[in-house]
Order: sequence, then structure tokens, then C-alpha cells
Amino acid sequence: MTEPRVFGRMGSIRASEGNVDDMTARTRLLGVMGWPVEHSLSPPMQNAAIEALGLDWRYVALPVRPEDLAEALRGARAMGFVGVNLTIPHKQQAMRLLDRVDPLAAAIGAVNTVHFTAQGARGYNTDADGYVRTVEQESGYSFRGGRVLQVGAGGVGRAMAFGAARAGAASLAIVNRDPARARALAADLAASFPGLRIQVVESAAERAAAAAGADLIANATSLGMKPGDPVCLPPELIREQHVVFDTVYTPDPQTPLLRAARERGARCVEGLGMLARQGAAALRIWSGREPDEALMERVLRRHLGAE
Repeated sequence: MTEPRVFGRMGSIRASEGNVDDMTARTRLLGVMGWPVEHSLSPPMQNAAIEALGLDWRYVALPVRPEDLAEALRGARAMGFVGVNLTIPHKQQAMRLLDRVDPLAAAIGAVNTVHFTAQGARGYNTDADGYVRTVEQESGYSFRGGRVLQVGAGGVGRAMAFGAARAGAASLAIVNRDPARARALAADLAASFPGLRIQVVESAAERAAAAAGADLIANATSLGMKPGDPVCLPPELIREQHVVFDTVYTPDPQTPLLRAARERGARCVEGLGMLARQGAAALRIWSGREPDEALMERVLRRHLGAE
């Protein structure tokens, strides 16, 4: 059956695994806004969880150019959307477009979940909790008192850093291609968590020392998504005592970083769990009900051929 497409200023609206043939005028919509967004696995993941909850909702992919984000959010609200997720490049821009932002999202400076309510558009960030829960549940690692080396300080990196700090990390070393962005994140963390030891890593020697002193290494960059991408950290810095987490999950959850870490005896955690858990947290906000996180991860793995 050919997928229905609705064309407009926002681009095409693509449904996936949502049984669109039984949609009615009462069916309510959700979606993920990004540019590009065609690669997103959120629609099949969310539609499976929505169906399991027995809700007459459908979740679609919404290609939205950065310059159209304000109009797209107004349009979604006007059309009665329950809410939307936001992905690259919209997470930070959306902050100023909402009526209310959750304190954690405000501190992070990025929103990935919007809930349209009678009181207005409310913004949340579910990446921080999704990251912490995934690492702790899948590796047995505890952030409390932990020493973290994080590569990346963009939207997802900010959420991950705040998640680690909230979970009780003792120290956080930040590596970023643009040191100014890492310094800005460090300043924001210091304001919220005065007891956290923070280091902005700028030289190769500092990076090696930070890796030697860390028990968790986390990649918050997109390195590993494209063929030929370098590993975000020299593999020789990874040791057996490390837990290594990679937020990248496509095209293969077994990223070059995780393969290198596994060869060195480190415990590895894939990014699929974070995607499933942050998505479940968003659905929890929208519905007030408990989604099936295990189902959501199974759907992701099936679509990536990773089962």
C-alpha cells in the first residue's frame, strides 16, 4: 500500500507503522520535527507503543526547515496535535517559542519534547534521563561518584552532561571540536552544580589524562553515523576498566567506537536504549500512562536489523 503524503509548507508528513487506514476525524496526531528527519526511527517506535496503549493517536515524521519552526509549532498546535518531539537542528531554537519550559530543559538550554496543553505549549528534555537510565541499567554503572569523560557539547551533549551531574557524578571532563562551546557548557554546569569538578579538555595530553582518570567515556557527537567517520576518541585511550557509551545508533548500533572499546575489554552500551527511553519519557508526558519501553527498543532493533 502506498504511504499517504500531505504536502504543505512544512514539507511531507510521513506516517510509519501507524495503521493509517483506520484513522478517523477523532484520531489525534503527534510527530517529530527535524531537518532532515526522513531517517528518524521515532515514528515506528512511537506508533507501536501508542497502539499497545490503545490510544487513537498516530505519530508522523515532519520535515521542518529551521526558518519555519515557529510557524510549524503554531500550525501543529492549531491542528490539535497532542505534542511533538524535536530533533536536529531545532532543540535549542524552540526554547524561545514555547509558553513554558521545564526547569531541567531550561538549564540544559534544549527542548526535545513539546506538549500542547490548554495552558499553552510546554517544553521538556527527556534526553538527560534517557541517557542516565540506559547507562546504569545496561552496564551496572552508577553515576554517583563517577568520573565521566564526554566527547561533544551540542544539544544532546548538554543534556547528557546535565543528566550525569544530576545523577551524582563527581567529575566531568568535556572534549569538543569548538572549545568555546565546551567552556559555555562548563560554565552552565558550574552554576547549577557547584560541587561538580569540571574540566574543559583542549590538548591531546589533557585528553589522554582525562581518559586515564575516567570510568565512563561517552560520545555525544554524530561521529560514527557516516562511512569513514573517525572514532571520536583515539582507541588506544580506552581501557578495560571503562564503560563506553555511544549515542550514535545508525546505521549500526555497533559503532566503530563500541567495536574498538569491545576489543579492549571495556563494557559497551549502545545508543538504541537511550532513544527508546527518551521516547518513552515523552510518551509518558503526553499520555500520563506507562509505555512499554522494551517494545519500543524491539521495534528499533527490528528496523535496524539489529535483532
